[in-house]
Amino acid sequence: MTQELIARALTGDEVAAREIRHLHYPAALRLAYMLLQNLQDAEDATQDAFVYAFEHLGQYDPERAAFGTWFKIIVTSRCRDLQRRRRTRWLSLQELTDRGREPEDKTPGHQPAVALELVGVQQVVWEALKQVPTKSRQALILRYFGGLSYAQMAQALGCPVNTAKSRVVYGHRALARLLEREACIELGYQSCHTGDAP
Repeated sequence: MTQELIARALTGDEVAAREIRHLHYPAALRLAYMLLQNLQDAEDATQDAFVYAFEHLGQYDPERAAFGTWFKIIVTSRCRDLQRRRRTRWLSLQELTDRGREPEDKTPGHQPAVALELVGVQQVVWEALKQVPTKSRQALILRYFGGLSYAQMAQALGCPVNTAKSRVVYGHRALARLLEREACIELGYQSCHTGDAP
């Protein structure tokens, strides 16, 4: 019966392809699950195996093996590929850590404490930036996040270049006042000179 379905599937019969999948999916999934010990991974590997099998269905030779056997070889291969990818990512660091030879990353920005501090700083800056008046906020974002030149900013904002520059300058001042005020609140200072409110 499978051979008849294969012949039909090779002609593009989608019903036959679905029937092949229906017949072989349970056994393939069980095999993949046993190999991988993870249902999601097993489902992924099984899906990959079906894609490969249907792409290479013309290469299947019934004289060499039953379709079920051929397909199990494909499933096993897909599971091994998945394990290899996962193992390479996991073992390379895990084995070193287990042996007390965890690789050191001395990059300042990659240290956990520094990274957390940077995230906190970025959050504070972003919250302050949201309070900067709209035109200056847009100018700051285009300049520092968008990387635009003043001429490009002027074009984007529909204003003269000098106006774009002045919006950035005003935005800097407003942002500095807001961040100074935030620092005073964080540090608990009672008498902090923050200048005029933006």
